[in-house]
Amino acid sequence: MTIPFSPQTQAAALKRQGYVCASCGSRIWVAGRRGAASHRFGEGSEGHHVIPFEGMNGPNSVENCVVLCKSCHNSAHQGGRFADIDVYSDLPGHKKRVSPAVMAEMIESVADDYPHYRKP
Repeated sequence: MTIPFSPQTQAAALKRQGYVCASCGSRIWVAGRRGAASHRFGEGSEGHHVIPFEGMNGPNSVENCVVLCKSCHNSAHQGGRFADIDVYSDLPGHKKRVSPAVMAEMIESVADDYPHYRKP
């Protein structure tokens, strides 16, 4: 079971991303369902784990969170741009529990591959 990011974590990640979806670049002013009113397609946003929670024990930290439109988040879990299987299968420690230091390095390496992901 995936544990969702807190509203504060999603807000910090969204600010880091410049208030855009980390996948499609659509403007998102407010994280969560409340942001639907300002989204061009009227949908909210959701936090997505860079390093998956399930199987890899990815943390619920702002560094491990990217905010995606609801449709982009659904796409990520069905093989889209942020699909766990495509992005993470080459990482060292895939499907193993790793230390926080190694996890930080893994997040950094994945983040470098995505232009919309803006590091703190």
